[in-house]
Amino acid sequence: MFMTILLIISIVLVFFLAFLLLRTLRLHKRGQVVEKEATPELDANAIARHLSDAIRCQTVSQPSLTEKEREPWRELSTTLHKNFPTLHKHLACKAINDYSLLYTWKGSDPSLKPILFAAHLDVVPVEKSTEKEWQHPPFSGEIDREFVWGRGTLDMKNHLITLLEAVEFLIKQGFTPKRTIYLAFGHDEEIYGQEGAQHIARWLEQQGIKLGAVLDEGGQINSELLPGMPAPLAVVSIAEKGFLTLTLSAAGQAGHSSMPPRQTAIGIVARALALLDDHPMPARLTSLLPLLEKVAIHLPLTWQVMLANAWLFKPMLVKQLEKNVLLNAQIRTTSAATLINGGVKDNILPSSAEAKVNFRLLPGDSIEQVLAHTGKVIGDPRVEVKIEDQHGWEASHLSPTDAPAFYTLELAIRQVFGDVPVAPGIFRGATDARYYEALCKNVYRFTPLMVSPDDAARVHGTNERIRIKDLTSMVHFFIRLVRLWGEAGF
Repeated sequence: MFMTILLIISIVLVFFLAFLLLRTLRLHKRGQVVEKEATPELDANAIARHLSDAIRCQTVSQPSLTEKEREPWRELSTTLHKNFPTLHKHLACKAINDYSLLYTWKGSDPSLKPILFAAHLDVVPVEKSTEKEWQHPPFSGEIDREFVWGRGTLDMKNHLITLLEAVEFLIKQGFTPKRTIYLAFGHDEEIYGQEGAQHIARWLEQQGIKLGAVLDEGGQINSELLPGMPAPLAVVSIAEKGFLTLTLSAAGQAGHSSMPPRQTAIGIVARALALLDDHPMPARLTSLLPLLEKVAIHLPLTWQVMLANAWLFKPMLVKQLEKNVLLNAQIRTTSAATLINGGVKDNILPSSAEAKVNFRLLPGDSIEQVLAHTGKVIGDPRVEVKIEDQHGWEASHLSPTDAPAFYTLELAIRQVFGDVPVAPGIFRGATDARYYEALCKNVYRFTPLMVSPDDAARVHGTNERIRIKDLTSMVHFFIRLVRLWGEAGF
């Protein structure tokens, strides 16, 4: 009897292991091979010069700017008119809220929904203390044999200029799109886009315009996305995380530090911050699994088995993924204490203390859920939790990956950058794209650029730069995608 039970258990175990392995084998299926397109004849030096000209326009966003401080935006608009004369002859250009730009390229078939390509005109400041660390002045637009240097070369005047280069090229080639194409350039994306892209979207809505697809900055082609996986992967962000800043504050009794209470106001807030660090929002694999499955063939067998059978190995997967800050941010709503303030002198008890905690919301989590989680984790009535004014929004919707707009975007990526896998992902930062979601369900975020960890560290950092050869690849991509989307019938 014992041997029979043992035999049954063994058979069940063998079938179970076979089931797990069969599910793993499906990750080895390769998609259809796509041939790389020949690069059109492009003037790399002219593209580099045009980007350099744009970098020298110091369009640094700040919460409030005087009329004189807005001059760089007017200078940039003049520069674009000078460097792209054919485009400006054929496309209507409308200033939105004075400094944002909306170009309209009329299509031949008004029955097709228009498409929109977005970029932003502004850049983040350069910290004064880091200026001496730059190899070239940050707004010089210096060009050497390999790179264009300066603030905005990666975020995102590269995207702006190469898109305009592509349209200029296509017009000269005699191309006319079937569907109308909008080029929408907000002027304040780096400070939430409420005066730029939000106004552009509002104007389009007032005209009764619905869009067939939108492309903005976002995921890129990552050469080292996962440890031990050198194969490149193109990540198309189909959503972006929400944004919320909470202020945690506590009151205390001022007095001499020689007679302290059990906890000062600073101690109360510090404990609340520590509890939030130790009890993050629950992890969900839904958004990351499609991406990991695309690259599973390049990962060790143990990873393949876990990914193919995530229903069984979720706890093990989560434990491994949360060790990597990049991947941890893909599987949960994150929180980070970013500011703290309290006290006036080392021997005086603080009368109050406060800290700010920034949350990035994973699609599926809401601001209401974050507030409930925060209150439950802290569990201290002495801590007041308030939403920071005007700085919160929900995560975006998930754009479809089974739609013609996504298929053609994937095709363009593979035709230009080689037969790389293309996977959907969630963009951790904020973009102008969220403002167009009321007008379109196909909103994608992708920057056609191969990046390494070193490149990524330069965004908003020191010595921002871009390879000249990468600029020509970006122009090639936009030429191909404008043709595909401009002719498609979705």
